[in-house]
Amino acid sequence: MQWWCSASAKAWTWAWVAYPGVWIVVALFAVTYWSLTRRVAAPTGERTLGWLGVATIWLSLDWPLGPLATGYLASVHAAQFLLVAMVAPPLLLLGARRGIAAWWAALPERSAWRPAVRLVTAPLVAAVAFNVVTIATHVPTVVDTLMVSQGGAFAIDAGWLLGGIAFWWPVCVDVPVRPRFGQAVKMLYLFLGTLFHSGIAIVMLMRDFPMYGVYELAPPMSGLSAIDDLKIAGGIMELAGLGLVVGVISVMFFRWSRSAEQGAT
Repeated sequence: MQWWCSASAKAWTWAWVAYPGVWIVVALFAVTYWSLTRRVAAPTGERTLGWLGVATIWLSLDWPLGPLATGYLASVHAAQFLLVAMVAPPLLLLGARRGIAAWWAALPERSAWRPAVRLVTAPLVAAVAFNVVTIATHVPTVVDTLMVSQGGAFAIDAGWLLGGIAFWWPVCVDVPVRPRFGQAVKMLYLFLGTLFHSGIAIVMLMRDFPMYGVYELAPPMSGLSAIDDLKIAGGIMELAGLGLVVGVISVMFFRWSRSAEQGAT
C-alpha cells in the first residue's frame, strides 16, 4: 500500500487505491481550520468556503486525480497544480480569516510567530517564493526525478500548497496589517505574481516534442499522444489559470469601485 501518489510503471486501472498519507494531510488541514474558526462568529457562506478548500485538497491529491497527475497525464498534473496552488489556498484563507485575525490578536507581542508570519507572508517574499516553487516544480528534470518516488511527489504537492497559502495570504487575510497594500496594489500583485505560470503554459503549447519523460513513457491509458496531452496541459494552465486570476481581480475591482462610490456619497 502506498502512502502518497507517485508515478509507477503499472498499467492504469480504475480500481480504487488507498493513500493514507493524503488522508492524514487532509485531516490536519480540517482540524486546523476547525480549531481556528470554532469560536469565531462568521457567516455560514464564509465558513463553507474554508471547507470547500479542504475538500479541494482532498479531491486534488487523492485517488483518482492524484495518481493520474503523478504518473499518467500531464494535463491532469496541470489541473492539479491549479487546484492545489490557486484554488484551495484562497478558499481556506477566506474561510479562516476571522479566526486567523483572532489568533493573531491573542499572540503575545514577543511571540516568535509574529516575525515569522510577517516574513513569510510579506508580499514580495511570498510572490518570489511562490514563483520559484512554480518554476522549479515544472522543470522537466525535477519532475522526472521527484515524481517517481512518494517522497518526491509529496515534496511537489507540499510546495504548491504551502507556496499558494503564502502567496494568497496578503490578498485574503488582513493580518499582519499592511497600510500600503490596498486593493489596487493587491490586484497588481495578483496579476504580476501569476505571470510565470502563464509563461510555463506558453512553453508547453509551443513544444514540438514531449516535455516530461514520466508522462511520455507512462503506460497508455487514453487515446492521447504525449504531445497532445502536453498541449492540453498548457491550455489548462493558460486558460483556466488566467480565467481564475482575471475573475478574482474583476471581483476585487468591482467591490473596490462600489466601496469608493459609497464613501463618496
